[in-house]
Amino acid sequence: MEIIFDLNELEYRKFTENNKNTHFLESYEWGEVSKLRNLIPIYVGVKEKNKIVATALLLKKQLPMGYSYYYIPRGYTVDYSNLELVKYLTEEIKKYCKKNKALFFRIDPDILLHTIDEDANKIEGKDNYKLVDYLIKLGFKRKKLTKYFETMQPRYTFRIPLNNSIEEIESRYTKTTLQRIKKAEQSGVIVEIGNKDDIKEFVRLMRITEKRQDFYSHTEEFYHKFYQIFSKNNFVTLYLGKIDIKETTNKLNSKKQQLEKELELIKDDTGKKANNRRKEIDKELESISKQLEFFIDKPQEKIVVSSYLTVNYGNKSWALYAANDMDYKNLFANYLVYKQQIRDAFNNKKEIFDVFGTIGDPKSTSNLVGLHDFKKKWGGEYTEFIGEFDYIINKPMYFMFMKIIPLRHKIIKKLLRRKNNK
Repeated sequence: MEIIFDLNELEYRKFTENNKNTHFLESYEWGEVSKLRNLIPIYVGVKEKNKIVATALLLKKQLPMGYSYYYIPRGYTVDYSNLELVKYLTEEIKKYCKKNKALFFRIDPDILLHTIDEDANKIEGKDNYKLVDYLIKLGFKRKKLTKYFETMQPRYTFRIPLNNSIEEIESRYTKTTLQRIKKAEQSGVIVEIGNKDDIKEFVRLMRITEKRQDFYSHTEEFYHKFYQIFSKNNFVTLYLGKIDIKETTNKLNSKKQQLEKELELIKDDTGKKANNRRKEIDKELESISKQLEFFIDKPQEKIVVSSYLTVNYGNKSWALYAANDMDYKNLFANYLVYKQQIRDAFNNKKEIFDVFGTIGDPKSTSNLVGLHDFKKKWGGEYTEFIGEFDYIINKPMYFMFMKIIPLRHKIIKKLLRRKNNK
């Protein structure tokens, strides 16, 4: 076997894009995007009998005094059942890291840890404990298993299998989800595919989302560059959930009149069924009145109220970045956009739609539970990955780094939040 640390773009792409275990974070494109975060991509390949059998994207982070560390997002693109190949790749990357004064290199493979139930408890099913043990045997240090978003990439997600009919896939949506999709359609929400000029609208909504949820994601330049790079090979779709306020107002008024007529017809009916229906109508009318009141001072034009950047790579699609204007939450535009993303993934012959991250403690009091509940509604398989593994090259400096870096991240986050809230 032979390892190459500057694999040419064509060979890297051909193998990585077509591997059944691939992830967009292992893509050539993600390496190029990572340059915006001051990371240096190194495209690695392993050849056997002049054929590529594995790849890895090493992202180098330069540290003071000539030190560095390497992150390999979602691990190697390899058949992990081929332990000899996994060992060879690890040993060669270790040698490379030693030469380049690396403190460590990190992997977080896109590999299931074990099957879990809806409360994240382990249940009978598949597991990859043997692989975990083997990685530790190779010299990796397994990092603490986390429940939230403390790691480089989410450790939990929901994955929607797309190997059934679209009718069967959508039958797994919760009743509430189907109702909200219908409500969005009735309210005049439309879903359009945007282009590079619409990224500014996505960023506008993202800033609203960040301020509401008190976090900071990326610069506007990052999103523009991300779209530019991933769109070259049609690996990204920008979804825009729009409403025409004038049209939506007309639909709401029409629905209001329809409900009022129905209420008039059953006003004298003393039956239980009619009584329950009157309560439902009163509730609906109250909701419609609030929405109409909200729209009074809004410009009567088409506006974007929900937007998603979705990556389509290999055999999967990921709902990567989401932004919503919650002033229009009662129109449920995000539900209609989400439905369209899944339909497009199905139509494009993808095997999996990944919601890209959730929490591992559904019963917590965290404000992330709402996000978890939204993503759960689409009928995906709750998935727990095996976690992060560090291969330590320089022990003294590694442990010093691991103490300093959390403090640095805390300071940076605080500064970014302050900037975002101005």
